[in-house]
Amino acid sequence: MSTTTRATDLLPGALLLPRASQAMFSQVLRRTVRFFFLFLAARKLGPEIFGTYVLLLAVTETLSLMTGEGLADYVAREAAKVPDLARSLVHRVSAVRCLLALALAPLAVMVLRLLHYPGEVQQAAAVLFLALLARGPLAAVQGRFRAANRMDLLVWLEAVQGAVLLAFGTYLLSGAATLQVVIAAEVGSTAAAAVTAIWLASRMSPDSPSPRVTWGAVWRATATFNVYPLITNIYDRVDIVILSVIAGNAAAGLYALPYRVLATLQIIPFGLTAAVLPVLTARAESPDDRQTCLRLATVLGVLSMFPALVLALLAKPLVHFILQASYAPSADILRLLVWAAIPMFVNYGLNTFLLARSRERLFVWTSTVCAVANVTLNLILIPRYSYYAAAAVTIVTEVLLLVQNVVIIRRKFAFLPLPGRLWFPVAVLALIVAVAEGIGSRISPFVVAAAACGVFTIVLYFSGSLKDIAESMNLGATRA
Repeated sequence: MSTTTRATDLLPGALLLPRASQAMFSQVLRRTVRFFFLFLAARKLGPEIFGTYVLLLAVTETLSLMTGEGLADYVAREAAKVPDLARSLVHRVSAVRCLLALALAPLAVMVLRLLHYPGEVQQAAAVLFLALLARGPLAAVQGRFRAANRMDLLVWLEAVQGAVLLAFGTYLLSGAATLQVVIAAEVGSTAAAAVTAIWLASRMSPDSPSPRVTWGAVWRATATFNVYPLITNIYDRVDIVILSVIAGNAAAGLYALPYRVLATLQIIPFGLTAAVLPVLTARAESPDDRQTCLRLATVLGVLSMFPALVLALLAKPLVHFILQASYAPSADILRLLVWAAIPMFVNYGLNTFLLARSRERLFVWTSTVCAVANVTLNLILIPRYSYYAAAAVTIVTEVLLLVQNVVIIRRKFAFLPLPGRLWFPVAVLALIVAVAEGIGSRISPFVVAAAACGVFTIVLYFSGSLKDIAESMNLGATRA
């Protein structure tokens, strides 16, 4: 494919749904493989060694954010604007991330040493941090594929990484299961995906020389695109830490499982916004922005309501069946926490619109406000209300981010980005859940959930919301 093709030419009248589905499937594949491998490692390693492994993974993810994981969005946006810059963007971003990884990884090992972790843990961390060198080109190429609307290649990359992780990991774990074994599987799978990404990207490179991106531009983008996801990562994880310190590890464990469900639901808005970003970016700012933003908010808002409805009604039987009675409080946590999905999904759409219009510096401000509010409220409420406070604070944080996004778009673009037709489905959803809760004690919860979903779908159809979704999927049909 020629990199001189504009994003709007790639989808001349085509629906975004196939692209969004491919992006979502890549995340489903990634998370499914990751869950299975973690389950296998937990069974083989035992609680103590597995806990060390999870700790090192958390440190690696934080380092990945600090070295520029968010630069994949930068590559996707800039390559969608000027496709000829794609190759230079990948090279520059990969080099910057490798330099940052080489600088920060030794510091992280030193911190582990200062915390008196054993030498074998420090050595395992040093080996695992090698994966950061492969993550640089891997993420940069993924951004390029998104800019070119080649979401199918994202699926291939996740398939390669997942296959190597499972095959290599299973083979290694079939013998003596050690921390070094799972670390080797992690690094090997990431390296395999990076090599595959570089090979696929080379086949897209034009024969003629392409313009170069300046180092200064990439470093400036690094400052912005690193800070925002890093702050977001802090307020996404701090409730677990505070729960563990104040209420104990058991409370943190009960809360972590429902929160993982909420994180998994983010696959849905990620898939749609990953497909929308290059198309929206390739268009010049125009009066159509209002309609595009409203459609994006509508489709994501409505899509969030279905998992909220299902999980609110089926949390108790699902938790009891999968996790047994010892995790019973997780059901009530999940029933409360799932309502954060509605503002969270809409925020995905509004953030994508702001990113496409080069307003990403505002993300640092909005995420900082959310982080401060989240930490403060958790410190005040968790000592009294434990994991229920953490769930409620998560909802409040997402609503706070939504309010900030609405105010920013209203001021910067002179329109209100929340569609009026979204409030009716929200009201109907709350009414359906209330009625279902009233009759749930006398009827099977699965029958109640199925009936509730059917009623909600009928309401969406007659209210025109389903039509809005269909029209929203055709965002790529209109030329800039």
